[in-house]
Amino acid sequence: MDVDTAIILFLTIWTLLDALLAHSTEIFLTILLIGTLITLELGEFFMRKESKDFLKSITYLLLIIFAIIVMKKVYEVLAG
Repeated sequence: MDVDTAIILFLTIWTLLDALLAHSTEIFLTILLIGTLITLELGEFFMRKESKDFLKSITYLLLIIFAIIVMKKVYEVLAG
């Protein structure tokens, strides 16, 4: 099994466990972001460039979604 396959397998298992255990979409997306960041940090040196670029684009998308979630929560707190 090559490294890209192991990384995809880890991320798939992480996503499935996250989907089963998360109580809301916001928690699911936040934990998915954490999983992709861990995968990118640990597997960056072992991945092919195409796989790394794809994972980085997913991470950027999840970061934007995370920022929207944070802004929504801050608004809820400030609105009282």
